[in-house]
Parts: sequence; C-alpha cells; structure tokens
Amino acid sequence: MNTWPRAWLLRVIRRLRLLPAGLAVALLISCGGGGDATSYRSVAMAGELIDFTLDAANLTYSYTITESQFGLDGTTSSGTLTRNADGSYTPSGAPEARVIALPNGLLLGAVRERFGTEIVTVPILGLKDPVTTTAALAADYNYVQRACAATLCPVVRGTFHIDAAGAWTSCRDGNLAAGPCTGTAATGTLESRGGGRWQVKSDDGTDIGTAIALASAGQNVLVIDLKDRRVGGFGVGMLVGGQQVAMTPAMTDGTWIAATASGHWLTFTASGSDINITEIDGQPVSLGTTFAANDPWTGMATTAWGEVGFMAGAGVYMLETPAGDVELGVKLP
Repeated sequence: MNTWPRAWLLRVIRRLRLLPAGLAVALLISCGGGGDATSYRSVAMAGELIDFTLDAANLTYSYTITESQFGLDGTTSSGTLTRNADGSYTPSGAPEARVIALPNGLLLGAVRERFGTEIVTVPILGLKDPVTTTAALAADYNYVQRACAATLCPVVRGTFHIDAAGAWTSCRDGNLAAGPCTGTAATGTLESRGGGRWQVKSDDGTDIGTAIALASAGQNVLVIDLKDRRVGGFGVGMLVGGQQVAMTPAMTDGTWIAATASGHWLTFTASGSDINITEIDGQPVSLGTTFAANDPWTGMATTAWGEVGFMAGAGVYMLETPAGDVELGVKLP
C-alpha cells in the first residue's frame, strides 16, 4: 500500500505536468517472441529519421541516423540491453530510458546524441513493416505533434487526411472528418521514397518531412519526421497520428506506459472513464482522474486535468497537456 501523503502526490503530478517541454525518455515493452534481430523504421522526437535494430535474444541494439536536422546523418551506435523485471529493457547507451516492441510492429525506444548544443536522450517511435502504398495510407487521422521553431517547441493537435492517390490535407485545431477545416489548414502530396518512407510535400513544394505508417487491425498509425522551418510551418520534430475511429472501452481499457517530454515516465490503467496512475519514475503511487471519450471530437479524449490526446486501438498513445508538455506511450498487450 502506498503510504505517501496525498498532498505530496499532487505536488509530484503537478510538477510533472508543468515542467517545460524537453526531450523525453521512451519506453519499450518486450512481448517475448522470437530471437532474431528486428529492424524498425523510426522517427525521433527531435526530428530525425532512424533505423533501429533490436536483438532480444542476444540483448543488443544498434541504430543509424539516416536523416538528421543536426548534422548527424550516418551516425551509428550500438550497445547492450538489460532486461527489467517488468519485461522492458534498459539500453546501455541511455540508462535512464527504456526500449519496447509490441507484437503488431510498434516500437518505442530512445537514442542519446548531441541534438543541438547538448547531449540528450530522445524518444523514438518505430514501425516494423511500414506500408508501401498510398491506398494503405488512406484514412483520417487524429494527431498530436511536438515540433520546435526557433526556441519554442509547442505541442498542438488536429487531424490529417490522406486519400488513396496520396494527396493530404491537415487541420490544426479542427476535425476534417466533420467538415471543412475550422482551424489552420495545409495541403500537399505524398511521394514514395521507397522502403515504406514517404516525402510529405506542401503544395508550394516545401519538404515538410518524412512519413511512415503502420496498418494494424484496421487502424493505421502515422508518424512524420518533421523538418519544416518555414515561419508558421510545421516546425522540426515529430507528429504522431492514429486513424480516427470512435473511442470505446474495448480500445482504452488496460495498462498503458507513457513517457513525458520532460523526461519522466509513468504507468497508468484505464477502465471505463477512469484513469489511475500507478507508477511515476518507478515509484508506486495511486492517483486517479477521469476522461471524456470522443471529446473534443471522435477518437480524441479530454481528461479532468484538461489534457487532450488519443489512445489508438493499435496501441499508441499521444497526449498534450495545458502546460505544453507531451506524453507518448503504448498499451501493454
């Protein structure tokens, strides 16, 4: 039983929610399975495209930065993995982080490099078998993104539509599936770069970034490595989207693990409209809140703390907080 004073718990969670947005720890849950090394096409929150390889049998990992916004193209690294009691792994190169692969091909991991002026640990989201046709990409997506422009790294939400021909439309702060964009709109096309990578181009020819996507149980996951430095553009960072479907308890009930952009990680359970945080930075807690499903629109959720995000049935979770932080996580199988 947790004996910490409730006031202390409230101060902890408030500090977590109000810390300035930085670059975070990511988590990896191993779901057992085969012993062969598996490669994941991955995007880092800093705005990098990375090939990450996990060898669960030999407890090793390696990665190559294939596209960088910080002059790190071609950088490689490798290390060992330590298996934790909860089934996650700790990578030797970023001991404060965790690394995980879900059966459907999703991976959360972390890399530690000099992104900018400092060496920092940055979360990555990887896909084992990204889709290779625009028809497989076609869907309406809810998204949350964290991207930097100059010294600011705002977190925003919206929707993203891709048609079967590869044309895309985005709407910041609005739901395209419900009608014309009521927020900030942008349009463009997707061009295949091979290997499940798609160049996201705006109508004026600007390279917005590189997209990868996963089709899982009828619900796609979209990840974009953003590198748009235009004034008023998407910024440099990461956009994560989940195909828009009505949120149900069958989708959300269960145990989730998430990393915050300010460097903390937490475990929580969802049941019906209730959320209970059970662990923060490895320490047991018990702190509950509620959420309203399909608010502010279909497939999104708003918590009693004013956070807004989505829990996609494919097992990915992305959330923005009123203070500008972001949480990225997965649902345990």
